[in-house]
Amino acid sequence: PDDEDYVRLTGTLDRNRVPKRNLFRGDMIEIAGVKIEVLHPSASGSETLSENDRSLVLRITFGSRSFVLTGDIERLAESEITAAMSHADVVKVPHHGSRTSSTTAFVDSTRPQFAVIPVGRMSPFGHPHREVVERWRRVGSEVLTTGSVGTISFDTDGNDLVFSSFV
Repeated sequence: PDDEDYVRLTGTLDRNRVPKRNLFRGDMIEIAGVKIEVLHPSASGSETLSENDRSLVLRITFGSRSFVLTGDIERLAESEITAAMSHADVVKVPHHGSRTSSTTAFVDSTRPQFAVIPVGRMSPFGHPHREVVERWRRVGSEVLTTGSVGTISFDTDGNDLVFSSFV
């Protein structure tokens, strides 16, 4: 609530009478056959987590295809959700491929076909880190970075999965 962007966003939502709700582990939304599950954070204890580990983590499932969107979670949050994880077709790699995330247990539990890393071509933080990229490759994932291939998109009808990019 002290973040300037958050205050501006909630003010805009309020002025436009857009309903807001906090989402926590176990919440589920279904829209036109697409299931969106909240994997993280839990309703209790999230206030003690770092800002990164408070990131919302979603599993989106349509037909036989699933996507995991991880925000900037790090090791602690990964350890909290790893037991609930299962194979995903696409994982948005946590925290831009930082050394503080993509633990072996998390990578092994998801084993995605595609591991997507949103990162600039010349990250000042050295992201993605080589050992993180190798961890994803070791489980057979094709690692894609936005810095290399541009905007990354996936299309699915619930069965087929098609990757495309735009530079």
